[in-house]
Amino acid sequence: MSKIGNSMVAVVSLVWMAWAGWDQFANLPEGTVENHSSAAVQERLRDCSGTFKQRYECKNAIVIDTDRNSFFNMLGRIAIVVVPPMLLAGGIHLWRRRSEDDSPSDDLLSQSHRRHHRRRTSSHH
Repeated sequence: MSKIGNSMVAVVSLVWMAWAGWDQFANLPEGTVENHSSAAVQERLRDCSGTFKQRYECKNAIVIDTDRNSFFNMLGRIAIVVVPPMLLAGGIHLWRRRSEDDSPSDDLLSQSHRRHHRRRTSSHH
């Protein structure tokens, strides 16, 4: 049963990752990932004015903001692809572990029986 369950989790996870990966990365909308050479960023960079230092600081802030936004956008897309299969595998692992903990194993029962038996025989001597 465990091998079938593991196989099902693997299949469901792979199907999810294939579908979600395609959905999240195949046709990225315009502006999802921008860099300093993209048209929208170039347009914002042109709006920077003032002294050389002011223009530099303005452009630097725009480039850093653009990179940060692109990073978090891609990180969110990766999380959509990867996190659900991880949660599924972790949840099933915890569920199995909890169900194993709820039912005492034969080894624990035999140890308990031996301890109980020793106490009864030692008190009669």
